[in-house]
Formats: sequence, structure tokens, C-alpha cells
Amino acid sequence: MDSENVMVPENPMDRDCVLNSTKDYHVNSLTSLGWELTVCNALYPDETPLRKLLKVNQSYGNLLYDYLSRFVPFKEMRRVIEIGGGYGFLMKDFLTRDKSLNVCMLDISPFLLQKQRETLGGLHVSFRQEDFLETDPTSIAVFDLAIMNENLGDFPTLTRIRYDAMQSGMETDNPSLKKAIHFFERYRPDLPDREIFNLNIGAIEALEKICESMIPYIFLGEHSCEARSPEVLRTIIHVDPTGNPERIRLKGHDEYTIKFSYLEKVALAHGYKAMRGPFADFVTFNLTGKILSILKNPSVYGDEGEIICHFIEDLYKYEYLFLSRN
Repeated sequence: MDSENVMVPENPMDRDCVLNSTKDYHVNSLTSLGWELTVCNALYPDETPLRKLLKVNQSYGNLLYDYLSRFVPFKEMRRVIEIGGGYGFLMKDFLTRDKSLNVCMLDISPFLLQKQRETLGGLHVSFRQEDFLETDPTSIAVFDLAIMNENLGDFPTLTRIRYDAMQSGMETDNPSLKKAIHFFERYRPDLPDREIFNLNIGAIEALEKICESMIPYIFLGEHSCEARSPEVLRTIIHVDPTGNPERIRLKGHDEYTIKFSYLEKVALAHGYKAMRGPFADFVTFNLTGKILSILKNPSVYGDEGEIICHFIEDLYKYEYLFLSRN
């Protein structure tokens, strides 16, 4: 048969799937994180009442530093890169604990990079404004630790992918779809058990870049679509997994929750060991009688009850993935 006359079937994903990108928003429109209260930002002020819930009254950065110190030889390390550093609060805590660290803050947002300069002024820090997906991987190979905290959902997510089309072998000219097909072919993860699903293609690509640079230690943290509250607390802390990256509507842009099992697949394929869990592993709180009462009946306590419930649920909705090459 003449190959020129063979009709290539249209890939049905081309009709429906959309790449959600926050790049334009972060480069041109972002002027505040006030409506995106991350766990890190919520715990940063000394006077925040949320600190009173914790077993150790410390900021998020200090709690994370203490936790990672169990696995990371900070005293033997020198170079750290934080990709998407928010207001710089996490790294300020790290540098307060270890002034010998040589830190690079890499961010796509000029606004946030300026905030980081203000927060980290006078410390041993360099700053780079760039899209990490366009970063030369050889330029990050010098680092000992890479951190991406509460920002993976900002990376592009490919939405409304058709299950049947992913298995059909149909061709596509869509570069994002090609990356999705490559991901499933290379890493062989289980396909989602749904007809239409979303894929954190940007987060996968970012992690591939870090892994291929062979950075010894990697910490990732973000709102997860696979998180679940522990069984003993399931009746009062309602965190149930959907298994599919969920849309989060925010001012001027949408983000998506993260499917951490797929990121774990990528890391394991690149020779990393993985440790995964909820933020509650290192942001530990006292489950007092009052807190139990608030979790059972938050409306009785008004705004305070709603804030506390939201915060404690976030400690289980957010997962981390710690990766090491040793």
C-alpha cells in the first residue's frame, strides 16, 4: 500500500485536552501571595496563633530543616537551590541555621524574586529569574540539595487527556501530548482508572531535569491528589484522595494538585531512594481536647475553628517527597 495514501487517525485528545499554564500570570500579573496562604507562610510570623497548635513552636523552615537533618548531612553540604522560593521565608530559616550554605534562588516571577531579595538581603544568596523548564540542566548539576516547596502545582498541567487515546498508538502533533505519551512509555506507571484524566506534565519534566542533573538530595512538597488522613483521625479530619490532579481556582490563574506516585516513579527510575508522607510528619501538632472539639464542630468556634480545621487538614492534604542518591 502506498504510504502517502494512509490516513493517520485523528487523536481524540487533540480535540479536548488543554495545557494549563501559569507562566504569563507569574511573569506579568502576580503582585501578592496574600490569597495563597501556604503552610510555610502561615507559620512564618512569630505571633501566629497556629504556632500554638504545634508540638514545637517553630516556623515551617525550621521544622523542615530539623526533619531533613535526619537524612541530609548539612554540615558537609555547601550549595542549595530553591526553585520557586515564594517570599524567601523557608530559605531564610535554613540560612539562619547554617550560614555556610551557598544558596541560589531561581524563580520565574520578578515580583517574588524581589521579595526574596528583601527577605534574604545580606545573606550569601544569588538570584536567577528564569523559567525552570527552560533552565540548562548542566547549570544546576553543581548543587547538593534542590527544594521545590508548595509550588509544583504552578507548573503546566495537561488536562482532559482521554484514557483510550493514550493506549491507541495514534499520532499527535501536540508537543505536550507527546511528552505525556513519552512519560507513560518510559516509566510505565499505572494508567488512571478513569476515562478522562489530568497529568502534571510540567512537574514531571521539572523533576526529570533535577534527577538527570544527579543532585544528591531533593525535597518536593505540594497539595496532593492522593493524600489521605490517617485512619485513626479519618472521622474528624476529612482528607480523601481522588487520584486525579484537581483544579484549584485562584486569583488570575488555576493550579492543580499533584499526583505524587507519578513523581515517585520518575525518581526511582533515575536511581533515587524515595521517602514520602504528609507534612504532618514534620509539622506535628498537639491533639488536645479543645482541638478535637474544634475538628468535630468547627462552626461552634467561629473563624478560629475554621482556620484551625483548614490548617490541620492541610497538614494531611500536602505531601512531600524526599529523594536521595545514597
